Amino acid sequence: MPDVKPPSTGTHSVVDLHGARRARRLDLYRNRLNQRQQDTRANLVTLYEGGTLFTPDGTQQGRSLLKALQLLQRAGTRLEELSGDGLLPAPSLSERIDALYDEVDGLFTRCDRLTGRGTASVARLPR
Repeated sequence: MPDVKPPSTGTHSVVDLHGARRARRLDLYRNRLNQRQQDTRANLVTLYEGGTLFTPDGTQQGRSLLKALQLLQRAGTRLEELSGDGLLPAPSLSERIDALYDEVDGLFTRCDRLTGRGTASVARLPR
């Protein structure tokens, strides 16, 4: 008796490229957020452990780092809003989604200015 293959149903899975792009973008932003939070916390630890936190320059840098952490918390809230993991459902209008990502980009920029990202390290502050 010959093998009989089941007839093809003609159904193929459809990939939601728009949804995949949105998920990828959200993952990229979450990774950026986590990296910035880790770097900022590490800078605070460096200031404290090195004793430079208690100098005038160190105190000023410490305040900037704490403000940067606050901005990063706000960015995390916006990303939570985009994912729909929070109390509100995820936005569906592309204008609202773009506005939230623009806000997160602005928060990252402000955080980078406060932390001196790309400039001198806090480890090089005078003791």
